Amino acid sequence: MNTIRSILAVSALLVILFTFILISFNPGYGLFSFGHPEEKSWRIALYKYYIENGANLSGGANIVTDIVFDLRGYDTLGEATVLFTAIAGALALLRRGGAK
Repeated sequence: MNTIRSILAVSALLVILFTFILISFNPGYGLFSFGHPEEKSWRIALYKYYIENGANLSGGANIVTDIVFDLRGYDTLGEATVLFTAIAGALALLRRGGAK
């Protein structure tokens, strides 16, 4: 049992290390760097698009809810999945008793 745990721990460490190296060599993934002059204009254009077309695209009356649930639905689903996984992991670790 200890060998399986050590293999899983090493595997998790390698995945984290690989992800860190991947992100450090390509930090932006095509995004603007912080404080870049074009970043502000790009965001302002996106915000204007959401405000002007959000109600027509989604058909709702509340622009904030429309953006969160319609235009950014996959992002919201991903955030909910991460939150659920974190809660399930914490409950599994804090569960009293062990395997019977």
